[in-house]
Amino acid sequence: MKKSKLSSFGQSRICPICESNVGSAATKCLVCGAELANDDIQSNAEIPASSEKVRKSSVNVPVTVIIGAITFMVLGGLALLLVSSGNNPFLESTATITPSATSVPTFTQSPTKIPTKLPTSTSLPPIVHKVIEGDNCILIAVTYDVSVQSVLQLNGFTQSCPLLVGQEVLVPVPTATPAPTITSTMVPLALTQAARPVHVVSAGESLSSIAAYFGVSFKSMAEVNGKLPPDYAISIGESLTIPIDMPLPTSGPTPTETSLPPYPAPNLLNPSDGQAISYVEQAVSLQWTGIANLREDEVYLVTVEDVTSGKAKRIQDSTITTRYVLNVDMKPSESVPHVFRWSVVTARQVGVSSEGLPLYEPAGITSEVRTFTWSGIGINITETSNED
Repeated sequence: MKKSKLSSFGQSRICPICESNVGSAATKCLVCGAELANDDIQSNAEIPASSEKVRKSSVNVPVTVIIGAITFMVLGGLALLLVSSGNNPFLESTATITPSATSVPTFTQSPTKIPTKLPTSTSLPPIVHKVIEGDNCILIAVTYDVSVQSVLQLNGFTQSCPLLVGQEVLVPVPTATPAPTITSTMVPLALTQAARPVHVVSAGESLSSIAAYFGVSFKSMAEVNGKLPPDYAISIGESLTIPIDMPLPTSGPTPTETSLPPYPAPNLLNPSDGQAISYVEQAVSLQWTGIANLREDEVYLVTVEDVTSGKAKRIQDSTITTRYVLNVDMKPSESVPHVFRWSVVTARQVGVSSEGLPLYEPAGITSEVRTFTWSGIGINITETSNED
């Protein structure tokens, strides 16, 4: 590279190329890069005043240009960085409408219903029964309306159940059985046979009492369930269909006959409640007091049931007297006493079945239910225990 001649003013020099001030000992211009020669030094005194002004003006211009160039490069770099990041400062910003958030309705939670606790049944202490003459486990169980097996288990007795007069026997408290209820009232005309409820027979019930409870015709009750006279026999645990779509007929506007009020319950006389019939007896005479006079179509219906027998041994017969003889056909064959239940109700004939047998319905209130025991040939258990 060609070396440039310099102009010097005492301790400072001027680059002849770009006219920038350089040091007195500099060999290269820092601004334009020209090489400086020492023999080209010019004194400041040799330069006129006008030339000095021109030099000063020439010196200031390149520095300003350099500073502007640097500033432009910095600004250009910043602009390029903004554009690459997606924020272009040279584009006019378009206002974007931001939809306001739609308020979602809030729901207040209703208080949670706390279920009401049902009362729990508390087990009751057993009943203490003191044995008297003629008592046995079967009679005690029937008296307190509990099963014989529960009495045997509670006292640790064997099946023979030996008892002594004056002995204390524990009897479990009987469980109350709720009465049958109809949960809803239905229009009879809208009912079909499929809608008829079913009732399970419990102890002490008869076909007539069940018909009266549900307010249906005794005749309809007997026909629907296939019960035939004279006994219309039903057994404990049997399921009976209730024809509630065949209610009792209502009296018309001009009845031809005034219905009679129901008769009172017959008063049972013999045997007494809980009486033990000797095994030597071949028949049992049932007696009661009747009403003043029976009408021509009225009878007494007598119901007798052996509740100890494993089979449903039950009879229902009619009579116009106040006495009914239970013959040897109902007598148990084993020596263990059997418990019998019996009751009487006044009944009225309402028709004849297809077999020619009379059909009856209750005409009054059923008597109380009494019990007695009766055994076959053998030795009375209680008497043997007493002798021991």
